[in-house]
Amino acid sequence: MQGRSTPKTKKAPEPLQSGTSVSKRERILDAAERLFAEGGFDGVSMRNIAAAAGVGLPLIVYHFETKQNLYRALFDRYKAVLDARLAALRQPLAPGGDPLVHIVRAFVLPVMQAQGSEAGLAYARLIARETSDPREADRGIVQDYFDPFGMEFIRAIEQALPRQNHDYAHWAYLFAVGALVMSVFDRRIERLSAGTIRAGDIEHKAEYLVTFIVAGIRAGSLNPDTGTTLPCSGGSH
Repeated sequence: MQGRSTPKTKKAPEPLQSGTSVSKRERILDAAERLFAEGGFDGVSMRNIAAAAGVGLPLIVYHFETKQNLYRALFDRYKAVLDARLAALRQPLAPGGDPLVHIVRAFVLPVMQAQGSEAGLAYARLIARETSDPREADRGIVQDYFDPFGMEFIRAIEQALPRQNHDYAHWAYLFAVGALVMSVFDRRIERLSAGTIRAGDIEHKAEYLVTFIVAGIRAGSLNPDTGTTLPCSGGSH
């Protein structure tokens, strides 16, 4: 895909004499994650990252070669969150359990748990930036890291709602992504609630978000008796 860069072959580095090089690489990644989460891919330069990490630009080039490679490395190091979501999805449904609740909890909870740390929160904001960027397809991050994951969740929704047409599970997944991604920007809740609800209340936010997404998916599902879409109560708004 146009815009992606392929790492060039380079000589293996000299054996590490201490943990210094490893720690500097992590400092680069931490600084890059923070800056990209704030400014997006196009709003941050390699020099910005070098200054924030307190390292020279040649060290960043040595480790990553290009800004695109550095950017992709940020998503590599959080692959465990995606793996945790898939592992939760693949767990057998408990006897009498609701398949939609099972799916949505697997979709939401590992992400919410990651937001309990500053690094996890920065990563969540980075995802929000990337998925809402009109140029994300040029970089292929969403396609390479999140589309295969999304397809598995779509199949699970289709199995949970076998009477639905083919389109519905795809849109349901995409709308769920929108709710989850935007939930990271929760500071506004303090203004809207006049300070009675605190931003960063992960436990309650996760509970409400699961309830919201499940209800949204279920509300659009077909009536098993008539094959028609269930009407929304309260009329149109």
